[in-house]
Amino acid sequence: MVRKSCLLILSLLLLSSCSYFREAEKEVVTVTEIVKPTIAIIDKPKSLKLDDINWYVVTKDNIEDFKSKFADKEGDLVFYAMSVRSYENLALNMAQIKEYIMKQNEIIIYYEEAVTWKEDIIDEEVLQ
Repeated sequence: MVRKSCLLILSLLLLSSCSYFREAEKEVVTVTEIVKPTIAIIDKPKSLKLDDINWYVVTKDNIEDFKSKFADKEGDLVFYAMSVRSYENLALNMAQIKEYIMKQNEIIIYYEEAVTWKEDIIDEEVLQ
């Protein structure tokens, strides 16, 4: 009989998972807190200061005159030739580079504004 009662008590303890000895569950509390981002904003690079470039248009009609004036003014005479179509391509490439840089600048400004702390906007959101 004692054996059966011990077995019964042991079974009850195992089935109840020792719930008698457990502490009461703690209440979960949710707290809403606004956290200011701590992302460092790096200074923008300095603007470019490009040097002037002189372009000379030389044709078969003015080449002799150009040679003499240029040699007196600059010294050695060196030609870099480019076709009209290549010059157009160069201008189009520069326009694409400028557009790409402007878009990248807009993206940088967007992220800088996204991580900037704005007291008045946050206060209005909390009040609503």
